Amino acid sequence: MEEESKPKEKFCGNCRYHNTYEYPALIFCFVQYQKQKNPVVSTLFCCDQWEFKPQGCFCLEDTLKRSGRKS
Repeated sequence: MEEESKPKEKFCGNCRYHNTYEYPALIFCFVQYQKQKNPVVSTLFCCDQWEFKPQGCFCLEDTLKRSGRKS
């Protein structure tokens, strides 16, 4: 079984600690929540606790499309 390659850029939207909040631009970050910080962040945000989520994320794809960027 081949391992999926990691993305070129790190975003909350491709991190294992996120969940959709206000699709597609805002997500709920469990790491921010545990640190007692505002857990609602931009899909394009990234912190030092980022860990790759191998499943695709439509919130990230749609946010990148709307902003004219590609992953």
